[in-house]
Amino acid sequence: MLGMAIGSASVVAVVSIGLLGREYVVSLIEGVGSNLVFAYGVGGAVNPEELTFGDVDAFRERVTGIDAMAPVLDGNELLSIRGVPESITVLGVTPPYAQVRNLVMLSGRIISEAEESGGAKVCVISKELARKLYGSTDVGEEWLRIFGLRFRVLGVFREGVESAAALQKSEAAGLVAIIPFSTFRNLSDIRFVDVVYFRAVSPEAVPRVVAQVTEVIKSRHRSLTSFKIESLDQYLVLVQRISDAVSLGLIAIAAVSLLVGGIGIMNIMLVTVSERTQDIGIRLALGAGRRDILLQFLLEASILSFAGGIAGTLIGAGLPVYIGFLYEIEVPVSGISVAVAFAVSVGVGLFFGLYPAQKAANMNIIDALGYT
Repeated sequence: MLGMAIGSASVVAVVSIGLLGREYVVSLIEGVGSNLVFAYGVGGAVNPEELTFGDVDAFRERVTGIDAMAPVLDGNELLSIRGVPESITVLGVTPPYAQVRNLVMLSGRIISEAEESGGAKVCVISKELARKLYGSTDVGEEWLRIFGLRFRVLGVFREGVESAAALQKSEAAGLVAIIPFSTFRNLSDIRFVDVVYFRAVSPEAVPRVVAQVTEVIKSRHRSLTSFKIESLDQYLVLVQRISDAVSLGLIAIAAVSLLVGGIGIMNIMLVTVSERTQDIGIRLALGAGRRDILLQFLLEASILSFAGGIAGTLIGAGLPVYIGFLYEIEVPVSGISVAVAFAVSVGVGLFFGLYPAQKAANMNIIDALGYT
């Protein structure tokens, strides 16, 4: 019973851990940007091309089904931090970038539409850069020298989640200063846009947005081979597949406990049959059928596995709920895993109890009565 209980609890607990891990990773990926689609040049073709400012204007005119679009210009600047030269990333963005990329303001505010349209010399810096420069994310009236000019620091930001860097889709990670898109364009000789983000109005609109962005690029460039148009859907599908594979592997490992429990039941039942050989002989002599003997021992094996299965599923389902209550987090428990674990535990018990039951039912009456 203990073996069956451990096996059943292991199966339920493993599935719960797998579901929790999947939900956590999915939340991180979705935190990069809700319903996010992004297009960028990869320069991998024979005649590599990049996204241009004309492409950005075409996107604004022809791409529908989005509630925000954010082109990004990317550059590097050498900054002296406490006397040590440090290379920082400078991004030129429009105000919707903060919404599209789920940036969280730790202090101050994001760039406004007026500052973007007027080419203002203002910036927002990452928490990593703020701590290096000022030792704190609570920045007051500070100035930063970018492109040889003084920029007023409006605030300090962090990414909504730290998973974008892991996906290699985060230009906002690390030592970063964000300035208005128009300011970056006016002060630099940059001719290409690094990436353009689109936020679809709903998950269902994502494929349509991808198709429209693809069509715009196809109509304005010689080939699509120089460009990538991606959405987070592919990463969510990948997480689903990896999670399923890992869960199946862990379930297979946990199922070994059920197998060991089943073998334990078989051994116990074999010992029971040996110890009760004379009793079996007396029952047969008094007119009991061999089917009655078979059902008797199968019932005993099923009771053992049934009790172990109930105990195991209660432990397996109760432990995640208790941990979730203890740490104030929601730990999912799969009802299917509970049902499967219980059914398999009972099935394993019956399977391994069948051989001892058949051995008891097929005993010779004379040999059983004379057994000592």
